[in-house]
Amino acid sequence: MGLALDPAWPISKTSADTPIHHLTPKVLWLFGEDHLATEVGTSNVFFVIDDKSTGVPELVTPPLDRGDILPGITRKSILELASGSGWGEGYENLTVSERDVSMKEIADAAAEGRLKEAFGAGTAAIVTPIACINYKGDDIQFPTGEGAGPITQRVFNDMMDIQFGRVDCPWSYKVGGGSEAMAASA
Repeated sequence: MGLALDPAWPISKTSADTPIHHLTPKVLWLFGEDHLATEVGTSNVFFVIDDKSTGVPELVTPPLDRGDILPGITRKSILELASGSGWGEGYENLTVSERDVSMKEIADAAAEGRLKEAFGAGTAAIVTPIACINYKGDDIQFPTGEGAGPITQRVFNDMMDIQFGRVDCPWSYKVGGGSEAMAASA
C-alpha cells in the first residue's frame, strides 16, 4: 500500500510550491488521452455536476473497471450511502454514478455553471472538499470556494455520525460502552 501511494507525495509538495495555491494542494491524477480523472492525491475523487438536460445533480466518481482506482471502503460507503442501496434513505434528487469523467467535461460543466462541488475521500481524509482545479494553467473554481458544498458536507456529516456511532448502521459494530463503560472499568 505504501508503494502505491508513495509517488503522490513529492508531486503534491511540488504543486504546493506554486504561487496559485494557498490551501493544501493535491494532484488530480489523469488517465489517457482524454485526461480522465482518476484520484486526487491519495484519495478517491467525487464530483457533483448538474445534468445538462434535467438539472438534477449527479454525484459521480470514476469506475473501478480499468484497475487504476483503489476500491476503498470509504468510496464504497459513500456510494451506498448516497444512493440509498444497503442503508439509509439516500440523497433525494441526486443521481449517483460510477463513470468516466474527463477534464473536458469538468471544464465545460464549470463554464456552464453546472460544476457544483468536488471532494476527495479516503480512510484518513474521510471527506475533504476541493476548492479549485488548475488544469493547463487555468483555474477551475468551485462555487463552494474553500468550504464544503451541501452534498459534500452531508456526506461528511453522515460518515462521521456512522463512524462515531451516533446513528445505527448495519456497516458498523459498536465496541465497548463508550465513556460510561470506561469509567466503570477504572
